[in-house]
Amino acid sequence: MNSKHIIYSILTAFVIVGLYQIFAVGKYNYPEFRLKAGQVSEAEVLAPFDFPIMKPSTELSAAREKALSILRKPYDISEEAMFEAMSMLDGIFAVLFANNNTDDLQVVVAELQRAGYTLSPEALSFSSNTRQQDRVYEELRANVTAIYRQGIYELPAPDSVLIVRTDNMKMENVSRFLSPDEAVKLLIAKTPEAKTFLEELAPQLIKPNLTINEERLNELSQRSIGMVPESEGVVLQNEVIVRKNARVSPDDIRKLDSLQEAYRSRNVSKSPMQEMLLTFGLLLFIFIAVSLANHYFGVQSKEDKIMVADFLPLNLGFVVLVLFATISNHVLGYNNLVIPFAMMAIAATILVSFEYGVLYSICSLLVISPFLNWETYTPVVLILSTLMCLILIRRQNAYHEYLMIWIYLTLSTMMVIVSISLYKSDPLISVLRSLGFGLVSASISISGIMLIVPYYERKWNRATKQTLLELLDFNHPLLKKLATEAVGTYHHSLIVGNLCERAAEAIGANPLLARVGSYYHDIGKIINTEIFTENNEDSSDIHDDMKPAESARLIRNHVTEGIALARKYKIPQPVIDIIMQHHGDSYIRYFLDKASKDDPDTMKSNYQYPGPRPQSKEAALVMIADIVESTTKAKNIANEADIAKIIDDTINRLLANKQLDEAPLTIKDLKIVKESFLPVLESIYRKRLDYPEPPKNV
Repeated sequence: MNSKHIIYSILTAFVIVGLYQIFAVGKYNYPEFRLKAGQVSEAEVLAPFDFPIMKPSTELSAAREKALSILRKPYDISEEAMFEAMSMLDGIFAVLFANNNTDDLQVVVAELQRAGYTLSPEALSFSSNTRQQDRVYEELRANVTAIYRQGIYELPAPDSVLIVRTDNMKMENVSRFLSPDEAVKLLIAKTPEAKTFLEELAPQLIKPNLTINEERLNELSQRSIGMVPESEGVVLQNEVIVRKNARVSPDDIRKLDSLQEAYRSRNVSKSPMQEMLLTFGLLLFIFIAVSLANHYFGVQSKEDKIMVADFLPLNLGFVVLVLFATISNHVLGYNNLVIPFAMMAIAATILVSFEYGVLYSICSLLVISPFLNWETYTPVVLILSTLMCLILIRRQNAYHEYLMIWIYLTLSTMMVIVSISLYKSDPLISVLRSLGFGLVSASISISGIMLIVPYYERKWNRATKQTLLELLDFNHPLLKKLATEAVGTYHHSLIVGNLCERAAEAIGANPLLARVGSYYHDIGKIINTEIFTENNEDSSDIHDDMKPAESARLIRNHVTEGIALARKYKIPQPVIDIIMQHHGDSYIRYFLDKASKDDPDTMKSNYQYPGPRPQSKEAALVMIADIVESTTKAKNIANEADIAKIIDDTINRLLANKQLDEAPLTIKDLKIVKESFLPVLESIYRKRLDYPEPPKNV
């Protein structure tokens, strides 16, 4: 394999292992147990030491919420409400003291309103006597202070309340405190001289002053949460947690999760040597999987002339799949069945070959397995459904029928999921959920294929089915030029196409490529149409005025000019190869013989096509059909034996000149080719009955 291909494989492996180090190893820097509920364990797991079984997070959260719900909240006897009450009293009595010389209570009421206090004249009756006013003021301050110091609560009254006093907390009976109504009644009872005044003012003057102490409440909450046990039960050292070949239960998963937590708390981690071996082993594993795909693709490069740069998208495909697996499994925590695994494999099948698609899907599965925690269920579903879809695509020849591919992939995924679910006796809701994820995966895969395939068909110039079908459209610019400017060559190409397609079907070659190659093999004759006999019956007159070497050069140029035109119109490389190879490196015999008569030392290379010889079955078929059709047209055909002789002579001459030595054709294939050509040529060139003219005057 080319060293550059190896470099691509190494770089891809480093990128993938880097992603693993970032997203997976950082989470599991201690012994790992990649098991899920319902999975069959492949090994026995023993407890390495005693450790507690941790409660499930939902159960632990519920227990903590319950502990907080029965927690007694600590209260402070706030001074702020008393300060506001005193400020109100001072403000009211300041107005009263300022108006001691005023007998008109309406004036006093107006002054109080300006100060923000609303009282009736009757409530101010005590203020007419200065001594009584002073006494009421002093009594109110003392009584309000005493009431607030006792405490006023406004809450559903339990039997007792937790009160914070300095640094101590003490549970006190609720009867020790006053409700707002009780505080108002007590204040009025202690100051009967200002009864009306207090009846109007007390609702504003008396406010609850038992407030929650947030700092102490937080301390108590943390203490209460801390008192809730996080574990229930203990696993003893050497106790079997999971038995080999036993189905893993949810309780087993709880114990394994508890063991992972115990590893964390004990600061148990992999040693540097273990980390190094993990990284190196994973790097080597990924490199082997990626290099297998690159090597197989590189082998084809000899035939398809694949550039080294074309290996980049194949390697990026592995990285994209790893990113999907990472996002699904390690970032979002989705079901791994949502990974569009089939996207790259199907795209590889359409762009390269069925065999390569199968290999690419297997290598892809190996590459993403570390990111799926080496589980078995998801990889089995992904690989089986993808392979089933690839087989259906090949069998139905539906390489570019994206709707059908989506149906095949969806049905394949559903069949695999349902079959495994029946075997595992999964609940219906679990099966439906898996089917939903499979549908999403199939839809994402086909959407990606619809973007990837057309782009790389153009970029790689691949002869895919869709591309070849487009080239068969007679409205294609090159075919339209051929049909209007080189009519004889055009009809010749159509007949060659019929011959090659029939023969290709018979020997297992690509009939579509054979027909397209036939249509375009002589496309270079558009340039100098008049020098070719099939387009100009008087072409011999043109060549008579030329030297044999010049005539040979013009004839030979139709190959190079055809290649140039094909590249200009972005014809796929396999079709260009047929244009290039359909004459091989044979000699233009007529002009060579003519030149040799005049000069025995004539350079034969001036009369030789540039080649190479046919490298594929399709190119060889076009070569044979091209000569057979031209020869048959030029001769008078009496019966089928004449056609058979022309075919035999053509094949024997090509074999003798070694023009078919590099094509993958066997003697048996050549016999089948002859049998395929005969009925087509016989139907076209056999002598028809000459019907007599009707008698006159009848």
